[in-house]
Amino acid sequence: ELINNGIITAGEREGIRNGGTITILTNTDEISADGDQAINNRAAGTIETITNSGTITAGGKEGLRNKGTIGTITNSGTISAVGRYGLFNYSNGTITELNNSGTIASTGDDYGLYNAGTITTLTNTTSGTISADDDYGLKNTGTITTLTNTGTIFASGNSGNKIGIYNSSTITTLNNLQGASGSALTYDG
Repeated sequence: ELINNGIITAGEREGIRNGGTITILTNTDEISADGDQAINNRAAGTIETITNSGTITAGGKEGLRNKGTIGTITNSGTISAVGRYGLFNYSNGTITELNNSGTIASTGDDYGLYNAGTITTLTNTTSGTISADDDYGLKNTGTITTLTNTGTIFASGNSGNKIGIYNSSTITTLNNLQGASGSALTYDG
């Protein structure tokens, strides 16, 4: 079990690098890297539960990178990167459940959430935002079994595609309420 109520930071990359097993990772304050990957869960890595109410952020790419196995991510804080992807689930990465009531974002480029692997259940609640300053709020080239969005998924900025969801693979079920009282969800793929 790893509980952070203070600051874990790396001057270059990987505030936390895991190639083993972490049962519970809780962050209430800050996990950061000046470069890439505030949290890097490697191919052999397993994290059963991540609960974030603080900030997980990278000055480079990928606030959270997963090449291994993550059971549940519950985010009510911020998971972000200045470059590339706020959260990147690689082609060999598996996330059973991702619940977002906070912010998952790329503040400078590309995609807020990039899934190339498998996410069984992705829920973006009413207060949740998945966003990018370029291209796509959410890009999926892997498999998402169930995606439920009652919050906001979008991309903004002065260049790029500015699409909420880009899907070139499989989203089995998409439940969306965005647009009921504000800007509609944009979808391509």
